[in-house]
Order: sequence, then C-alpha cells, then structure tokens
Amino acid sequence: MKNKIKTYLLVVLSLVFSSFISAQDLKFVAQTSHTEVLTGDRFQIQFSANANITNFKAPDLSDFRVLSGPNQSTSMSWVNGNMTHSISYSYVLMAVKEGTFTIKPAIAALNGEAYKTNSLTITVGKGVNVQQQQQQQNKTDETINVSKADVSKDLFIKSSVSKSKVYQGEYLVATYQLFTKVNIVANELVKNADLNGFWSQEIDLGQAQWSQEVIGGYRWNVATIRKIVLFPQRSGTLTIDPLEMKFVIQRRATGGGNSVFDQFFGRVENVEYNLKSEPIKITVLPHPDNKPQSFNGAVGQFDFTSNISTTKVKANEAVNLKYRVTGKGNLPLVDKLTIDFPKDFETYDPKVVDNYKTSANGVSGYKEFDYLIIPRHAGTFTIDPIEFSYFDPTTKKFKTITTPAFTLEVEKGEGGDANVTYTGANKEDVQLLGEDIRYIYVGNILVSHTETSFYNSWLFYLALVLMPIIFALVLIFRNKIREAQSDIVGMRSKKASKMANKHLASAKKSLAAHQQKQFYEDISKALFGYTSDKLKIPLSELNKENIAQKLSEVNVTASTIDNLIATLELCEMARFAPVTVSEQEIYSKTETIINQLEKEVRL
Repeated sequence: MKNKIKTYLLVVLSLVFSSFISAQDLKFVAQTSHTEVLTGDRFQIQFSANANITNFKAPDLSDFRVLSGPNQSTSMSWVNGNMTHSISYSYVLMAVKEGTFTIKPAIAALNGEAYKTNSLTITVGKGVNVQQQQQQQNKTDETINVSKADVSKDLFIKSSVSKSKVYQGEYLVATYQLFTKVNIVANELVKNADLNGFWSQEIDLGQAQWSQEVIGGYRWNVATIRKIVLFPQRSGTLTIDPLEMKFVIQRRATGGGNSVFDQFFGRVENVEYNLKSEPIKITVLPHPDNKPQSFNGAVGQFDFTSNISTTKVKANEAVNLKYRVTGKGNLPLVDKLTIDFPKDFETYDPKVVDNYKTSANGVSGYKEFDYLIIPRHAGTFTIDPIEFSYFDPTTKKFKTITTPAFTLEVEKGEGGDANVTYTGANKEDVQLLGEDIRYIYVGNILVSHTETSFYNSWLFYLALVLMPIIFALVLIFRNKIREAQSDIVGMRSKKASKMANKHLASAKKSLAAHQQKQFYEDISKALFGYTSDKLKIPLSELNKENIAQKLSEVNVTASTIDNLIATLELCEMARFAPVTVSEQEIYSKTETIINQLEKEVRL
C-alpha cells in the first residue's frame, strides 16, 4: 500500500512540476517591423507565443489606422514526445499623426494564468498628408480594376516530397515552399493538407527564413512555410491533398488614377487571393510476406535493450523492468510490448517515455517502456525473453532482436508467505507448499468419547464436502480476475465510454472558460480515444479511414459513421481556421455520437 501511495505522489508531483516548467518557458513577445516611420507609412506588429495561449486581448491601437488584422497564424509540432504549439497575431498599421507612441502589452492566458508581452514604442515623423492621400484614393477606387487571374504568375506554393515511393511505415518528408515576387501583407490558413492514410509529425521551423532563387530569369523570394514527416499506414497509392491559404498582397492596379504620379508610377492596392498547392501521389509498397510473429509495424533501424532494477527482492516489494527501443524510424508508432508475466505478479500499465526529435532526416531517439511489477509470493520466477522485430527499408529485410531472460529470487515478505516455484510461461505449473497440506502427526491419537467433538460430527463431514468445492470456486474466481486484468485491451474496450466522458467533462470546462483550442483538442481525444478503445484499434492504425471501416464491419449505421467522421474533420479544421458551427453544438453532437455508438457497437 505504501508503494502505491509513493507511486501516486510521484506522479502528481511530476505533473505539477511539468506544468510549472511549461509556464516558466512561455515566450510571449511583441515585435514590430519598424520603430521609426513617417505619417502615411505602413508597418507591421506581431504578438507571438510558443504555447497554445487563449483569450488573446490586443492593446489599444487607436493612435494608428488598422489596415489589416488581427491575422492569426497557428502551427503545431511534435518535439521529444510533446505536442508544442506556436501562435501569432499580426496587424498591418498606418501611421496617421506625428509623435512618439507606446503600444501597450497584449494579454493572453495559459493554464488559467494571465501573461503580458513587452510594450512597443513607435516614433512617427512628418510624411505625406494622410487625409489627402485617403481622399485621393477614394476618388480613384472606382477606376481601379485589379486582375486576380494574373496573381498566380507572381505568387505560388510549391509542394514536394523527399521520396515518392516508400514502404509502409517508412518515413518521407513533405515540404511546402512559398514563392513570391510581390509584397505579402497578411496570410491565413484556409485548409490544411488532408493526410488520410499517413501518421504525421510536424517539424518546428520557427520564424520563416526568406532566401532568393532565380527561376526562368526572374528573381523570387522563397520561404519554407511547412515541413512534415509522414509515415504511411497502409500500402497502395496515397494522395497528399492540397494545402490552401489566403493571402493579402500588394499589387499595382491595372487602371490608372487621375494623379500624374499614379499615371507614371501606378498605384498599389491590397488584393485578397486564395492559393492552393498541387496534390502529391505517393506509392506505398507492402511489407514482404515473411513477417516474424513478433513484428508489430516498426519500420526503420533500431536497437532493443532491457534491464531490471534488481533480481533479488522480498514479496510485495516493487521491481522496475525497462525495455527500450532506440534508433531512427517510426518510433511514435511503436506499440506496447506483449509480455507474459507470472500470475503471481501484480503488474501495471507501463510508463512510456518518449525521447525523440523530429527533423528533415526523420524521427530519431528512443521510446522506453517502464513496467512496475510486484511479486506477491516468495519463490523463484523467470521472465521469458522478449522479441522485438522491425523492417529495415534500406536492406528490405526483417530483423529480430531478443532480450535475455530475467530470473527473480523472491524472499518472504512481512507477515509470512507460501513458497512458490514458478519457471517459464506455463502458468499452470505452480507448486504450493505449506499452504493447503498440514503436517501429518504419526504418533498415537487419543480420542475422547466423553465430550462433544467437532470430529466425526455432521458439520465435520459437511465441511469435508464443501471445502474442495469452495477452494475450486476461489481458484476459478481468482483466475478470472487475473485474466481480466491481463486483458488490457478488453478492459479498455469496456471502459471506453467512461474514458470518453472524462474527456467530455474536460471539454465542457474548456467551453465554459472560452478556451477554443483546448476544447477542440478535448473533443478529438474523446472521439479518437473512444473509438480506439472500443474497437481495439492500436495507435499505429488509428485514423479516420480505419475507424469508418471498423464501424462498418460491426454494422454501425452509415449516418452514425458519417456524423463521427464529420465531427473529427470539423475539429481538425477548427484548430487552424474559424468554423461556422458553435462549440455547444459540437459538444452536444459528440455526446450524441458516443451514446449512439454505445447502442450500436456489438463486439
């Protein structure tokens, strides 16, 4: 009991500590493109954070004319096993009067606490007369005819992949580059690239780095706007759908104004333009047929090691058994290991440690499974060797690594214990000594007939009949409990609704706190988590296509499946762009979907 309490305390303390570190590491800053401008000049300010902040409140910008904004930009990436967010809000402003102006800090919330940016100081000198400039622009607006058909000649998104033919589970990198010959005032993500059939890991690019390239005799400004590591989850031809963005750019108008300067130089105006990348087709090869029995989808180059904290322990004391997969490949998709522990061991779900980095060279690092095991009886126990198999796409062969067996010498703990001898995976081969067979006295036995004795009474014979039956029932009941505990997947399936309700409760809190991003994450976790547990879909195969297929196989109605998939897609979309459906509607719809699935899914 003490060990359990210690374990719980350590978990709670680690969670509190990690939250503290996250808050300390928050970078919430304000930046400006210019600190000194003239009246009539345009400049940009940006408030950015390296975390998923909420309740953003911009400062008072009434000293300037707001031409565009707030333009929100959001990105997500997976670094060292943690999902990281970055978000920015930008404005395009025009200086309208001379003087020195202070833009006060912006305010936002993280984990319920308020944070501020730094302030900005802008010095405005004398320039053009802004009022006259605006009046002249209003007069000439009617004669301006901006052609959007020609924008594609000056602005486009190039999509490319590092490999167009890979094996199932082998990584490839998708890169999106923005090429422009015009000035971009603002941008917004309209639709993220649909990655059906892929598991993706975002590469954190930080601030966009611009360079120049000469194409067809023209000089282009180029920036990489997105880079993703992809792991195909099924064989065949998969398509990476287009990435769609909205841009506000500065273009010279095709119609001339009345001003001599307009006629000579041409006039610049902001133009809104939607842009799509080209779709990309990927050929995914299946794995060879000679798969080892221990192969569970790992693809790459790996090493597999194990260690145990001690091999000599007392009964009821905890032991840590660790297995580590190290290398380069689809580490995020490496599933839990299948280990056949002795029945007399109390075991827990492993603590999974993800320590890897995502880069243009793929995902590398390690994934560790830390099992807490508690032997309940004295004796000798053997934990059999574990095999880990993976497919190496460079050699096009399967490889298997086997860990050594571990032998535990367990002494009696406090309060005494029966001696147990257990070896190997044959769990029925258990010998109990000194528990069920009492010492037989071989001397003379004197029986008194002058007093009432339990021996030879009807209760004695009834006990003789009932004891074996009771003992057999206890053994059967104990084995049933242990089998149920060892069937982790089955237990998760039964508790799927309960876990989904926990995520829904979290979503309800996020909804009340107006934390939109967190709300959509909680809804996604509720739906993905429920279907994964209920349908027993492993993490490496969890995607919308597999969910729809599994639900169809268990005869769930098409309307329920469509509602589920539509809600998942809506949550994905809402993370990057506003949606028309209210959060309350999505919450109610999610509750209805889960309740309907509980009625329809029969496994």
